[in-house]
Amino acid sequence: MASPHQPDGPDHSDRSDQQAPRVLRLRIVAWDVVCTVVLLILLVILATATSWPTRLFGFLGQLCEDETCGPVPFGLDFYIRPVVWGGIGAAIAAAGIGPFVSLLKGWYMSFWPVLALATLMVSAVAGTMLTMFSERYWALPS
Repeated sequence: MASPHQPDGPDHSDRSDQQAPRVLRLRIVAWDVVCTVVLLILLVILATATSWPTRLFGFLGQLCEDETCGPVPFGLDFYIRPVVWGGIGAAIAAAGIGPFVSLLKGWYMSFWPVLALATLMVSAVAGTMLTMFSERYWALPS
């Protein structure tokens, strides 16, 4: 009587040695690669050669740093920098790693730079809203 894990007949223990190695096939479309590269270049130019970051994240210069600031409800002012820098980090990860994930999964790549830009915008708006809310309490005497 054979055990349920061993097949009847010849020994199949070296079966994995006879299999052909898996070949990774990338699905690349020319227009997608061109769009991705162009959008990434535009994103880098916007981030480095324009006043765009100052306009988006200029509120970081208004943050209250000393002990004279009034307490903000729920400590929301402590979340301003993590929200902003987390958004920037997520955008960099999306723009840098996302296209490689798309190559391996067979997805289109050109949406990653757009997602990175959207992430930057959302983090800037969230940081601005938190700063505007907190400024009311910083102006009050503690």
